[in-house]
Amino acid sequence: MQKTFRTLFAACAATMVVVACSTAPTETADAKPDPRQGEEVKNICFQSQIRNWNALDRHSVIVEKGVNDYYKLDLVGTCDPQDAFSSIGLISRPAGGSCLENGDRLVTDSRYPGGSCSITRIYKWNKEADKAVTAAAPSTR
Repeated sequence: MQKTFRTLFAACAATMVVVACSTAPTETADAKPDPRQGEEVKNICFQSQIRNWNALDRHSVIVEKGVNDYYKLDLVGTCDPQDAFSSIGLISRPAGGSCLENGDRLVTDSRYPGGSCSITRIYKWNKEADKAVTAAAPSTR
């Protein structure tokens, strides 16, 4: 009886090790960014203020610097831009002046207290790129 228990225990332990080591990766090397996302930039400098903004998802926003001059801000933290009523605030560090860069903060006028987020990356954004990709895709007729 004790030998059967040891064998069963060893089999269960081996199965748990195999299962623990065979988890699927969360990201694949083949994962491609959104076709609208351009090159990463170090900062965005403004003459006065942001013209417009739009929440892309919970962890990123698109800001318009000038006419048709868009950037994607990747965020980390507790804010949720999708819950903002009508405005966001971008807070640059004192030495940043009128430029926005990684590490600066984003806050919202959220209906739920959500804190703030830090900007982790800034990318150029081409909002027309998805239309060009869709138009170039072959027809499935």
